[in-house]
Amino acid sequence: MELLTADNDYADIMLHEERPNLGGISIEELHRLVYAQVLCCHPLTWQIAPTYLSSCLNQGLGLLEILLLKQPIQDNCLVLKTLEICRLYELENVSTIIMKIAGIYRWKHGRKGTGVYWFQQARDKVCLDRIAQQLFEHIGKSVTDDSFKQWEGLLELLGSDIGSAGGLEFLHRYRDFKRSLQQALDRRCGEAARQTVDFLIQLMKNPSTPQRFWLPLLHDSVELLNSKLSPLMDVAETTLLLNKLQELSMAKLRPDFSSNHLPSHAMSSVRLALASNLARAVLEDRSPSTL
Repeated sequence: MELLTADNDYADIMLHEERPNLGGISIEELHRLVYAQVLCCHPLTWQIAPTYLSSCLNQGLGLLEILLLKQPIQDNCLVLKTLEICRLYELENVSTIIMKIAGIYRWKHGRKGTGVYWFQQARDKVCLDRIAQQLFEHIGKSVTDDSFKQWEGLLELLGSDIGSAGGLEFLHRYRDFKRSLQQALDRRCGEAARQTVDFLIQLMKNPSTPQRFWLPLLHDSVELLNSKLSPLMDVAETTLLLNKLQELSMAKLRPDFSSNHLPSHAMSSVRLALASNLARAVLEDRSPSTL
Protein backbone atom coordinates (compact mmCIF):
# COMPACT_ATOMS: atom_id res chain seq x y z
CA MET A 1 0.00 0.00 0.00
CA GLU A 2 2.89 2.37 0.76
CA LEU A 3 4.31 1.79 -2.71
CA LEU A 4 0.96 2.57 -4.29
CA THR A 5 0.67 5.88 -2.45
CA ALA A 6 4.33 6.91 -2.61
CA ASP A 7 5.28 9.67 -5.03
CA ASN A 8 8.88 9.02 -6.08
CA ASP A 9 10.83 7.31 -8.86
CA TYR A 10 11.88 4.34 -6.73
CA ALA A 11 8.28 3.48 -5.87
CA ASP A 12 7.29 3.88 -9.51
CA ILE A 13 10.00 1.44 -10.61
CA MET A 14 9.03 -1.06 -7.92
CA LEU A 15 5.38 -0.90 -8.93
CA HIS A 16 5.91 -1.34 -12.67
CA GLU A 17 8.80 -3.81 -12.67
CA GLU A 18 7.77 -7.23 -13.98
CA ARG A 19 8.54 -9.92 -11.42
CA PRO A 20 9.11 -13.59 -12.30
CA ASN A 21 7.83 -14.73 -8.91
CA LEU A 22 4.48 -13.07 -9.75
CA GLY A 23 4.15 -14.79 -13.10
CA GLY A 24 5.84 -12.03 -15.06
CA ILE A 25 3.51 -9.25 -13.93
CA SER A 26 4.15 -6.14 -11.87
CA ILE A 27 2.88 -5.35 -8.38
CA GLU A 28 0.54 -2.73 -9.79
CA GLU A 29 -0.95 -5.19 -12.26
CA LEU A 30 -1.31 -7.78 -9.51
CA HIS A 31 -3.35 -5.38 -7.39
CA ARG A 32 -5.54 -4.50 -10.36
CA LEU A 33 -6.16 -8.17 -11.07
CA VAL A 34 -7.06 -8.86 -7.45
CA TYR A 35 -9.43 -5.90 -7.36
CA ALA A 36 -11.00 -6.96 -10.67
CA GLN A 37 -11.58 -10.46 -9.32
CA VAL A 38 -13.37 -9.00 -6.31
CA LEU A 39 -15.62 -7.03 -8.65
CA CYS A 40 -16.31 -10.17 -10.69
CA CYS A 41 -17.79 -11.94 -7.70
CA HIS A 42 -20.91 -9.77 -7.53
CA PRO A 43 -23.62 -9.52 -10.21
CA LEU A 44 -23.90 -5.76 -9.71
CA THR A 45 -20.20 -4.99 -10.14
CA TRP A 46 -18.88 -7.55 -12.64
CA GLN A 47 -19.43 -5.15 -15.54
CA ILE A 48 -16.87 -2.77 -13.99
CA ALA A 49 -14.19 -5.46 -13.87
CA PRO A 50 -13.37 -5.32 -17.62
CA THR A 51 -12.09 -1.75 -17.16
CA TYR A 52 -9.37 -3.00 -14.80
CA LEU A 53 -8.70 -6.27 -16.60
CA SER A 54 -8.18 -4.56 -19.95
CA SER A 55 -5.47 -2.37 -18.40
CA CYS A 56 -3.47 -5.45 -17.38
CA LEU A 57 -1.56 -6.26 -20.55
CA ASN A 58 0.00 -9.54 -19.46
CA GLN A 59 -2.87 -11.52 -17.97
CA GLY A 60 -5.83 -9.17 -18.00
CA LEU A 61 -7.26 -9.98 -21.43
CA GLY A 62 -7.12 -13.71 -20.79
CA LEU A 63 -9.02 -13.29 -17.53
CA LEU A 64 -11.45 -10.94 -19.26
CA GLU A 65 -12.26 -13.62 -21.82
CA ILE A 66 -12.86 -16.14 -19.03
CA LEU A 67 -15.11 -13.67 -17.22
CA LEU A 68 -17.24 -13.04 -20.31
CA LEU A 69 -17.56 -16.72 -21.19
CA LYS A 70 -18.71 -17.53 -17.65
CA GLN A 71 -21.70 -15.18 -17.82
CA PRO A 72 -25.13 -16.89 -17.92
CA ILE A 73 -26.71 -17.01 -21.36
CA GLN A 74 -30.32 -17.67 -20.32
CA ASP A 75 -31.18 -13.96 -20.23
CA ASN A 76 -31.09 -12.13 -23.57
CA CYS A 77 -30.39 -8.79 -21.89
CA LEU A 78 -27.34 -10.20 -20.14
CA VAL A 79 -26.13 -11.77 -23.38
CA LEU A 80 -26.44 -8.41 -25.13
CA LYS A 81 -24.49 -6.68 -22.35
CA THR A 82 -21.75 -9.30 -22.59
CA LEU A 83 -21.57 -8.91 -26.37
CA GLU A 84 -21.35 -5.14 -26.00
CA ILE A 85 -18.31 -5.56 -23.74
CA CYS A 86 -16.80 -7.89 -26.35
CA ARG A 87 -17.34 -5.21 -28.97
CA LEU A 88 -15.76 -2.49 -26.83
CA TYR A 89 -12.61 -4.54 -26.29
CA GLU A 90 -12.57 -6.04 -29.82
CA LEU A 91 -12.98 -9.63 -28.64
CA GLU A 92 -14.64 -10.96 -31.79
CA ASN A 93 -13.73 -14.60 -31.16
CA VAL A 94 -15.25 -14.51 -27.67
CA SER A 95 -18.35 -12.80 -29.06
CA THR A 96 -18.79 -15.56 -31.65
CA ILE A 97 -18.46 -18.29 -29.01
CA ILE A 98 -21.05 -16.61 -26.78
CA MET A 99 -23.53 -16.32 -29.66
CA LYS A 100 -23.05 -19.99 -30.54
CA ILE A 101 -23.61 -21.04 -26.92
CA ALA A 102 -26.72 -18.85 -26.74
CA GLY A 103 -28.03 -20.42 -29.94
CA ILE A 104 -27.44 -23.98 -28.74
CA TYR A 105 -29.10 -23.30 -25.38
CA ARG A 106 -32.21 -21.81 -26.94
CA TRP A 107 -32.47 -24.48 -29.63
CA LYS A 108 -32.25 -27.28 -27.06
CA HIS A 109 -34.92 -25.62 -24.91
CA GLY A 110 -37.42 -25.33 -27.74
CA ARG A 111 -36.87 -21.67 -28.59
CA LYS A 112 -35.90 -22.55 -32.12
CA GLY A 113 -36.49 -19.16 -33.72
CA THR A 114 -34.25 -17.40 -31.21
CA GLY A 115 -31.70 -20.18 -31.55
CA VAL A 116 -31.53 -19.70 -35.31
CA TYR A 117 -31.14 -15.95 -34.78
CA TRP A 118 -28.04 -16.44 -32.61
CA PHE A 119 -26.58 -19.02 -35.02
CA GLN A 120 -26.99 -16.48 -37.80
CA GLN A 121 -25.33 -13.77 -35.74
CA ALA A 122 -22.43 -16.14 -35.07
CA ARG A 123 -22.36 -17.15 -38.76
CA ASP A 124 -22.32 -20.76 -37.63
CA LYS A 125 -22.64 -22.53 -40.97
CA VAL A 126 -22.35 -26.01 -39.43
CA CYS A 127 -25.33 -25.59 -37.09
CA LEU A 128 -27.42 -23.86 -39.74
CA ASP A 129 -26.74 -26.70 -42.18
CA ARG A 130 -27.85 -29.24 -39.57
CA ILE A 131 -31.04 -27.28 -38.98
CA ALA A 132 -31.62 -27.13 -42.72
CA GLN A 133 -31.29 -30.92 -42.90
CA GLN A 134 -33.82 -31.36 -40.08
CA LEU A 135 -36.18 -29.03 -41.88
CA PHE A 136 -35.86 -31.03 -45.08
CA GLU A 137 -36.68 -34.26 -43.27
CA HIS A 138 -39.87 -32.74 -41.84
CA ILE A 139 -40.94 -30.82 -44.93
CA GLY A 140 -40.18 -33.78 -47.17
CA LYS A 141 -42.71 -36.00 -45.40
CA SER A 142 -45.74 -34.05 -46.56
CA VAL A 143 -46.37 -30.48 -47.56
CA THR A 144 -49.85 -30.72 -46.01
CA ASP A 145 -48.61 -31.96 -42.64
CA ASP A 146 -49.97 -29.98 -39.67
CA SER A 147 -46.49 -29.25 -38.41
CA PHE A 148 -45.40 -27.77 -41.73
CA LYS A 149 -46.50 -24.26 -40.75
CA GLN A 150 -44.18 -24.33 -37.75
CA TRP A 151 -41.24 -25.44 -39.87
CA GLU A 152 -42.22 -23.07 -42.66
CA GLY A 153 -41.87 -20.12 -40.30
CA LEU A 154 -38.42 -21.33 -39.30
CA LEU A 155 -37.52 -21.78 -42.94
CA GLU A 156 -38.51 -18.18 -43.65
CA LEU A 157 -36.36 -17.06 -40.73
CA LEU A 158 -33.38 -18.98 -42.07
CA GLY A 159 -33.72 -17.35 -45.47
CA SER A 160 -32.35 -18.77 -48.69
CA ASP A 161 -28.88 -17.21 -48.69
CA ILE A 162 -26.68 -20.16 -49.57
CA GLY A 163 -23.65 -18.08 -48.66
CA SER A 164 -24.63 -18.15 -44.98
CA ALA A 165 -25.83 -21.73 -44.88
CA GLY A 166 -25.29 -24.19 -47.70
CA GLY A 167 -28.40 -26.14 -48.71
CA LEU A 168 -30.96 -23.54 -47.67
CA GLU A 169 -31.43 -22.39 -51.23
CA PHE A 170 -32.31 -25.96 -52.17
CA LEU A 171 -34.67 -26.22 -49.21
CA HIS A 172 -36.61 -23.14 -50.31
CA ARG A 173 -36.82 -24.41 -53.87
CA TYR A 174 -37.95 -27.80 -52.62
CA ARG A 175 -40.69 -26.17 -50.54
CA ASP A 176 -41.92 -24.25 -53.59
CA PHE A 177 -41.91 -27.46 -55.62
CA LYS A 178 -43.95 -29.37 -53.03
CA ARG A 179 -46.49 -26.57 -52.78
CA SER A 180 -46.82 -26.35 -56.53
CA LEU A 181 -47.09 -30.14 -56.87
CA GLN A 182 -49.93 -30.28 -54.37
CA GLN A 183 -51.78 -27.52 -56.20
CA ALA A 184 -51.24 -29.18 -59.57
CA LEU A 185 -52.58 -32.52 -58.33
CA ASP A 186 -55.60 -30.81 -56.77
CA ARG A 187 -56.50 -28.61 -59.74
CA ARG A 188 -55.54 -30.98 -62.56
CA CYS A 189 -54.92 -28.02 -64.85
CA GLY A 190 -52.12 -27.57 -67.36
CA GLU A 191 -50.86 -24.23 -66.06
CA ALA A 192 -50.31 -25.46 -62.49
CA ALA A 193 -48.75 -28.68 -63.76
CA ARG A 194 -46.35 -26.80 -66.03
CA GLN A 195 -45.26 -24.55 -63.17
CA THR A 196 -44.53 -27.63 -61.07
CA VAL A 197 -42.43 -29.11 -63.85
CA ASP A 198 -40.50 -25.84 -64.10
CA PHE A 199 -39.68 -26.11 -60.39
CA LEU A 200 -38.61 -29.72 -60.91
CA ILE A 201 -36.30 -28.86 -63.81
CA GLN A 202 -34.75 -26.00 -61.84
CA LEU A 203 -34.10 -28.30 -58.89
CA MET A 204 -32.55 -31.02 -61.03
CA LYS A 205 -30.31 -28.52 -62.82
CA ASN A 206 -29.25 -26.67 -59.68
CA PRO A 207 -25.87 -27.84 -58.32
CA SER A 208 -27.07 -27.16 -54.75
CA THR A 209 -29.53 -30.08 -55.02
CA PRO A 210 -27.87 -33.14 -53.42
CA GLN A 211 -27.84 -36.24 -55.59
CA ARG A 212 -29.49 -38.34 -52.90
CA PHE A 213 -32.62 -36.18 -53.29
CA TRP A 214 -32.93 -36.65 -57.05
CA LEU A 215 -34.94 -39.85 -56.85
CA PRO A 216 -37.45 -38.57 -54.24
CA LEU A 217 -38.04 -35.49 -56.39
CA LEU A 218 -38.59 -37.55 -59.52
CA HIS A 219 -40.73 -40.10 -57.69
CA ASP A 220 -42.93 -37.33 -56.28
CA SER A 221 -43.56 -36.21 -59.87
CA VAL A 222 -44.60 -39.62 -61.26
CA GLU A 223 -48.33 -39.10 -60.69
CA LEU A 224 -48.16 -35.73 -62.41
CA LEU A 225 -46.17 -37.09 -65.36
CA ASN A 226 -48.67 -39.94 -65.77
CA SER A 227 -51.63 -37.57 -65.94
CA LYS A 228 -53.71 -37.33 -69.12
CA LEU A 229 -52.58 -33.77 -69.75
CA SER A 230 -50.50 -32.96 -72.80
CA PRO A 231 -46.75 -33.58 -72.41
CA LEU A 232 -45.52 -31.37 -69.60
CA MET A 233 -41.88 -31.41 -70.76
CA ASP A 234 -40.27 -31.09 -74.13
CA VAL A 235 -37.73 -33.54 -75.50
CA ALA A 236 -34.70 -31.70 -74.09
CA GLU A 237 -36.15 -31.47 -70.57
CA THR A 238 -37.22 -35.11 -70.54
CA THR A 239 -33.79 -36.18 -71.80
CA LEU A 240 -32.18 -34.18 -68.99
CA LEU A 241 -34.19 -36.06 -66.37
CA LEU A 242 -33.50 -39.41 -68.04
CA ASN A 243 -29.78 -38.63 -67.90
CA LYS A 244 -30.10 -37.80 -64.20
CA LEU A 245 -31.89 -41.10 -63.69
CA GLN A 246 -29.07 -42.90 -65.49
CA GLU A 247 -26.56 -41.25 -63.15
CA LEU A 248 -28.62 -42.55 -60.24
CA SER A 249 -28.55 -46.05 -61.70
CA MET A 250 -24.76 -45.91 -61.69
CA ALA A 251 -24.68 -44.39 -58.21
CA LYS A 252 -26.90 -47.21 -56.95
CA LEU A 253 -23.96 -49.56 -57.34
CA ARG A 254 -22.04 -47.70 -54.65
CA PRO A 255 -22.34 -49.06 -51.09
CA ASP A 256 -23.17 -45.61 -49.67
CA PHE A 257 -26.19 -45.13 -51.96
CA SER A 258 -29.39 -44.25 -50.09
CA SER A 259 -32.83 -44.87 -51.54
CA ASN A 260 -34.48 -42.60 -48.97
CA HIS A 261 -36.88 -45.41 -47.93
CA LEU A 262 -38.64 -45.27 -51.30
CA PRO A 263 -40.38 -48.34 -52.76
CA SER A 264 -38.11 -50.79 -54.55
CA HIS A 265 -39.85 -50.04 -57.84
CA ALA A 266 -39.40 -46.25 -57.51
CA MET A 267 -36.68 -45.99 -60.14
CA SER A 268 -38.52 -48.15 -62.68
CA SER A 269 -41.73 -46.14 -62.12
CA VAL A 270 -39.87 -42.90 -62.79
CA ARG A 271 -38.18 -44.33 -65.88
CA LEU A 272 -41.52 -45.52 -67.30
CA ALA A 273 -43.18 -42.15 -66.67
CA LEU A 274 -40.31 -40.26 -68.30
CA ALA A 275 -40.22 -42.61 -71.28
CA SER A 276 -43.96 -42.16 -71.80
CA ASN A 277 -43.61 -38.38 -71.58
CA LEU A 278 -40.69 -38.47 -74.03
CA ALA A 279 -42.74 -40.45 -76.55
CA ARG A 280 -45.61 -37.98 -76.35
CA ALA A 281 -43.22 -35.03 -76.56
CA VAL A 282 -41.62 -36.44 -79.72
CA LEU A 283 -45.03 -36.91 -81.34
CA GLU A 284 -46.06 -33.34 -80.56
CA ASP A 285 -42.76 -31.78 -81.52
CA ARG A 286 -43.08 -30.43 -85.03
CA SER A 287 -39.64 -28.86 -85.32
CA PRO A 288 -37.46 -30.02 -88.27
CA SER A 289 -34.61 -30.99 -85.95
CA THR A 290 -36.82 -33.54 -84.21
CA LEU A 291 -38.31 -34.91 -87.37
